[in-house]
Amino acid sequence: MSRTGLKALCCGAAVALMSGAAARAAESAASKPTQLEEVVVTAERTETNLQQTPIAVTALSGEVLRDRSVASLLDITSFVPSLSIGSRSGTSTANGGVSIRGMGVDATASSAAVGIYVDEVYLPSGPGDLLGLFDVDRVEVLRGPQGTLFGRNTIAGAIQYVTAKPTDHFGGYVDAIGGDYSRADFQGALNVPLGDSLAVRISGASTSRSGFVRDVLNGVDRGADLTREARLQARWTPTDRLTVDLKGEIIHERTNGRAVTVSGVNPNAQFVGLAELFGETRPLDSRYISTGKYSFAGFNAPDYLRFNYSEAQATINYKLTDDIDLKSITAYSSSRSRIAQDFDNTPLSILAAAPARINLRVFTQEVQLASRSPAGHLHWTVGAYFYDSRETEDPGQAIILGFGPAMFPYGNPANNSTSEAVYGQATYDLTDRLSATAGLRYSHEKNTSFLLGAATQNSATFSNTSPHLGLDFKADDDVLLYVKASEGFRAGGITPNAALPGGALAFAPETAWTYEAGARMEFLDHRLRVNPTVFFTDWKNIQFNVLIPTPTTVVAATNNAGDAHIKGFELESQFAATDRLLLTGSMSLLDGHYTRVDNLIRFVYPFGFLATFPNPATGQVLPGSTLILPNLALDTPLQRAPKSKFSVGARYSYPLAGDAKLVGSLDYSWTAKQNSAVTIADAVVMPAYGLLNARLEYDAPGGRWSAAAFGTNLTNEYYLIGGVDFAGGYTVGTKELDVGRPREWGVELRARF
Repeated sequence: MSRTGLKALCCGAAVALMSGAAARAAESAASKPTQLEEVVVTAERTETNLQQTPIAVTALSGEVLRDRSVASLLDITSFVPSLSIGSRSGTSTANGGVSIRGMGVDATASSAAVGIYVDEVYLPSGPGDLLGLFDVDRVEVLRGPQGTLFGRNTIAGAIQYVTAKPTDHFGGYVDAIGGDYSRADFQGALNVPLGDSLAVRISGASTSRSGFVRDVLNGVDRGADLTREARLQARWTPTDRLTVDLKGEIIHERTNGRAVTVSGVNPNAQFVGLAELFGETRPLDSRYISTGKYSFAGFNAPDYLRFNYSEAQATINYKLTDDIDLKSITAYSSSRSRIAQDFDNTPLSILAAAPARINLRVFTQEVQLASRSPAGHLHWTVGAYFYDSRETEDPGQAIILGFGPAMFPYGNPANNSTSEAVYGQATYDLTDRLSATAGLRYSHEKNTSFLLGAATQNSATFSNTSPHLGLDFKADDDVLLYVKASEGFRAGGITPNAALPGGALAFAPETAWTYEAGARMEFLDHRLRVNPTVFFTDWKNIQFNVLIPTPTTVVAATNNAGDAHIKGFELESQFAATDRLLLTGSMSLLDGHYTRVDNLIRFVYPFGFLATFPNPATGQVLPGSTLILPNLALDTPLQRAPKSKFSVGARYSYPLAGDAKLVGSLDYSWTAKQNSAVTIADAVVMPAYGLLNARLEYDAPGGRWSAAAFGTNLTNEYYLIGGVDFAGGYTVGTKELDVGRPREWGVELRARF
């Protein structure tokens, strides 16, 4: 049996022990068992019990996130089936790469395949999307297309970040974490009621960690991050029918460069030769291959992220009747980012990007009507949605080859996108146990791109109707069975770039039909929860990034790769073995493959002149030759689609005198190997890895304060969160690996008032 097969078998055995043997374990437990807590989610845009919601959704409360030492969205990937979060090709964690069920291909000019929503407002994909988690009520991960209720940004699924809201009780907390790599995290919140109808909540956080991959040339550790966030919320309830929530938020993030290593070089790559024309005399050879797991030769050009974000939001809820709620969600956000990159990841002057500021402004408006507790058998939600984004790039963005003059191939592109949609979904109770659901969303998208100062614009419009059909059956009060079919949609668009013919390249929309069946089950008087799901996805016109050679440079553009089928199995389980011991487990199995590949996807090796390499057919060395090879095949693995992953965990609470307690947590997760990119030339195979985390916390009497010690990646596993093979013929000649953080220890102090 292969190692992957053995790991999957162990996973199944671990979950089976929690499920099948749970009853026997409970009968022999010395302590009196307790019930699992009810979990409330908003996966259907209204609050529902997780076990009565026919959607594959994982909900992680703020308390659970602390128990597992989760600091950002990047960390939750260990605990959610079919979820893969890492770095985006070539940018490391400056841009997050998120995939659910093998869907989430990096496509720069497109919207995200996995939508990230903060308090029901879509967060545009790009810099800063791997959010830090502070003063959070819960995080929900919805797997599979959510096109009817959420729209175009959720063809693979959605991540919902729900912040803690103001309440009518005075209180708050302060929290401090110190640890390895100069970690210094501070956060806190203050909740203040102002009279009977108004409450405000002020929260903020500052997180910093030093780098962990040594840049030998500059004598610094790359991967350092400093993030500061502040949030002000107000809740006004002038009547028992009206609730107004206002929020303002700002985020500032700074990094000192990508945490990368180099595992291979190609001295014959196209840009290596071009750099020689502009004065680089040092050869690219094996001396620049990393000799340690956490070190590399170094950057000789700037490499960093600067990200600033602000948002204002107003959410108004009004009870029109005892049965119908009206909701309005209005939001405006503005972000400014700079990403400097030393693309060759060496001290050589081969290829670097001098940053210009990218400006993004987004306005969204949504209006929703929903039945809250209707009389009769019909439950429904209808709404309308508007999205408008304006992105511009300041003058100054440049590509620098060797020691020569900078080129400005992008031409300061600008991109405007609008989306208008109407949607509705209704569930009818056919009997006391059987319900049918139907939903529909119509979307109209327009994408306009242009180069600043250019006389012409390029526009494309797209329309889509995304349906949803489902049947739910309550076998009894604790068992829900469901089947459903739903479509997701990702709009097409345009890549603006002055080096492209006509200054732009259009790409087609992407669609996916997913057929899903699942069960939401509780046993043993609500002490054992078992939620299995099976699915099949038919994915069409997959969007991806492709490098296109032009007479002057190579352009990264978004295009369509082909079609794919993905099938899989997911399982989540919780078992309250005693009133002190909680066991958790999850697993997922994926089987995905291409069913059609666009025959225009080719790899030019090398793109131009200067390179010298052996002809694979004859072995003869031919200067300046060009080969055209397939860059995608039917048997190419999908990006970020590990065939298996699992996690198991235990949380034990030991009571002490005076209502104090000691709480210990242990979690282990394992992920099979996966590809970092779509195309053959660019992909890095990220090996399988396992992570072990632990935490021990003392809670003082009355919960007034707590102290904890924790460790992450306790086995010091070396693993990758991404990477890209730039050793191809027309790129920079190095194979980049984006490294995950090593073992870290820390302590946390929290005071509550």
